[in-house]
Amino acid sequence: MSNKNINQNVKSVGIVGDGDDVELIEDFEAAFQIAFANEEAENITTLGQAFEVICSKLPNTPSQQGKCMTAMAYYRLNRALKGNGKIKLTNRVSLPDCKSPRSFQQYLEERTGLSLGFLTTESVWVTFLFWFQLVSWIIAPIVLTGVNVYIGGIAIALVSHSFWRIADNADQRVWIFDGTLGDLSQQASASNFAELVSLGGNWKESDVWKTMTAIIHEITEFPAEEMKPEMKFI
Repeated sequence: MSNKNINQNVKSVGIVGDGDDVELIEDFEAAFQIAFANEEAENITTLGQAFEVICSKLPNTPSQQGKCMTAMAYYRLNRALKGNGKIKLTNRVSLPDCKSPRSFQQYLEERTGLSLGFLTTESVWVTFLFWFQLVSWIIAPIVLTGVNVYIGGIAIALVSHSFWRIADNADQRVWIFDGTLGDLSQQASASNFAELVSLGGNWKESDVWKTMTAIIHEITEFPAEEMKPEMKFI
C-alpha cells in the first residue's frame, strides 16, 4: 500500500511521448558520446534509471583524481578572455560593448574549442520568421486548389524558407548569459561533457546529473533543480 502511494506522488518531467522521448535519447547519446540499445531505451522510465545507464557506459569510473572538467573549461575560457594572468571565478562575464552577441560567442568558441550555444539565443524576428514559414506551409494546401497546390505550395515553401535562412544567417542574436566566470565554466563543462572526457577530464556523478537534467530542461522546460531520480519521463 505504501509503495502504491509513493508511485502516485512521483512527478513527471513532462515528456508527452510524441517523439520527444526519441529526441531525448538522441540528445543523451550526442552529449555523452554513448549509444543506447533499443531495449535499454524502452525500459527506461525514470530519471534515475537513465542516469545509471549513462554512467555505466562512460569510460572509466567516477573519481576525485584526474583533471577536473570545470577547471579545464575555466582555463580555456580564462585564456580566451584575458590571455596572460587569471580572472577570478567570481568575476561576472558580460558582452563587450565592441562586439555583437554572435561575434563574441564565435570568438570564444574558436579560442576555447568549446561549444557555447547557451550564451545567446535567436532574435525575436528570426523566431517569428521560423514559425511563419511553418504556418505558411500548412495554410498553402488549404488556400490553393488543383495543380496550384503543388506549384504554389512549393513556391511558398521555398520563399518562406529562404527568408528565414537569410534572417538566421544575418541575425546577431541576443546575449542571455547572466553569471560569473565560475558559472560559465560549469555550464561549459556540462555542454562539452564528451569532449572534455575524451581529453582526459575526470567525470563525477554530479557532472552527469547536471548535464542530463540540463538536456531534459531544454526539451521540457521543467526546472532542472527540481528533478529527482524517482521522477518519470512520461
